[in-house]
Amino acid sequence: MSRVAGSDMAQQSCARFTTAEFSHMAASGAFDDMKVELVKGGLERVNFPKSRHSIRQTQLLFALTRAIDGTTLKATAEIGIDLGNDTVRGCDVAILRAVPEQDRWMRPHEMLLVVEVAETTIRRDLGYKRVDYADAGIAQYWVVDGDRSIVHVYADPVAGEYASVRTVRFGEALAVPGTEQSIVIL
Repeated sequence: MSRVAGSDMAQQSCARFTTAEFSHMAASGAFDDMKVELVKGGLERVNFPKSRHSIRQTQLLFALTRAIDGTTLKATAEIGIDLGNDTVRGCDVAILRAVPEQDRWMRPHEMLLVVEVAETTIRRDLGYKRVDYADAGIAQYWVVDGDRSIVHVYADPVAGEYASVRTVRFGEALAVPGTEQSIVIL
C-alpha cells in the first residue's frame, strides 16, 4: 500500500508547466545547453541529431525549398510548434503558410506540412508526435524512416487521427502539399 501511495505522491509533486511558462523559461536561457519539448505540461529532453539525421534533414529542406519556389509558402527547419496550452513540440522540417511577423512558435493552422526525420526516434514520431499533430490539426505529417527507406505520409486530420495514411518508398515521387511539385527522397 505504501508503494502505491508513494507513486501517487511522486506524480502529484511533479511540476507541470503551461506553454507561456515554458516560453518564458526558454527566453530566459533555461534551455540554452539542451533541446527540450513541453509535452502535456512536462519537460522532455530531446537528443541532438547525429550526422545521418542532419544530412537527411538538410537534403529535405533544400528539396522542399526548391519545390515551393515561386509560391508564398516558406520552408524551415528546427522550428517549435505551439500545440496548445501545455505542449510545444519541435519538428525537423516544415512548410509554413507564411512567416509570422513576431518571433514566436508556429501554430498548427500556419503549417501546411510537418516532417520528422526518424533515424532513432521512429516509435515516438509514429506514436505520440503523430497523435499530437493530428489532435492539433496539422494538415500533413511525414515521418522519414531511414532504416526502412520509406516515408510514412499522414494527411487529413480527423478527431485526433489521420484519415489518410500511406507509405512512399525512397526513390518514388512524393507530392509536396500546396504545390504541383514532387520531391524524391533517397
